[in-house]
Amino acid sequence: MNSSRVCAVAISIVIALSLATAAFAQETIRVGVPLFPTVSFPVFIAQQKGILEKNGLRAELIRINSEPTTYQALISGDIDATSGAPTGLIQSNIQGIPVVSLGSWDNHVSYTMVTKEKIDDLMQLKGKKIGINRLGGKSSLILRVMLEDAGLNTSKDVTLLQLGGSQERLAALLRGGVDAAPVDFAFEPKMRQMGLFLVKGKLTPFMNGPITVTVASLKANRPKWVRFVKSYLEATAYMMTNREGSLDVLKRAIGVDDKETLEHTYNEMRARATVDLVPPEAAVDNLVKMMTYVDKRATTVDRSKLADYSILKELQKK
Repeated sequence: MNSSRVCAVAISIVIALSLATAAFAQETIRVGVPLFPTVSFPVFIAQQKGILEKNGLRAELIRINSEPTTYQALISGDIDATSGAPTGLIQSNIQGIPVVSLGSWDNHVSYTMVTKEKIDDLMQLKGKKIGINRLGGKSSLILRVMLEDAGLNTSKDVTLLQLGGSQERLAALLRGGVDAAPVDFAFEPKMRQMGLFLVKGKLTPFMNGPITVTVASLKANRPKWVRFVKSYLEATAYMMTNREGSLDVLKRAIGVDDKETLEHTYNEMRARATVDLVPPEAAVDNLVKMMTYVDKRATTVDRSKLADYSILKELQKK
């Protein structure tokens, strides 16, 4: 979809969703988001720009340091929803715990490969050492999807070394202990400033930004979730059409003042956005594929139970 068409769709969503907004009693929703929350960006816009309030909601955004902890909180009722935590969607359903995605705005792998020596294609990493956080960790699993999408066999063609967090991986890269490491796209300007090289592979589909709730909560509180999804749609459309307002929210959300980083991150998110929140099948396929690396039962998961887009369809009709 070209940029003018995307903008037109985003504007039409803003207009359509704003026409019949009624006054609601304020209801609080507790939403779990990652520590570095670019993957949850629309909910920050919805909170800070009054979109949730207009739709009768308040949001408490709770930063949680791991997806297993996030889903424990969701299932126990300590939070009402997650934003941008995809792996537990599959794992919970495998374990017979019914949770569903109500939509996903970001449906691409969020990592870029950074190298010390310039290369032009991910295939040139064959035979190289790549630094990861830990085997079985989310970033390492997504990396496998990304490399296999580029044609590499991660069991034979590369060596994955467990090094810990971003700082440890970067230190190993700078001293030559590894040949490459994945970084979140938001850090691309910083990597260039350090004299490192970025290998721009193709955008690999991956359901990265789902809104997830329990099926029980959806059934018991459907009107609340209609208002939340409506807010999320409006916030995603706001991101597409209001650059300065979005940059203001982004600066506070990620705690970064660097103009180049903020503008780069915003441009990347805008280019990646699925404005109608319906992920392509390939994005869901790759999420399921990723989970098969840690649990073979993922191949048998009932995909019809992973998502409920009835609210999106309902809002589209309105």
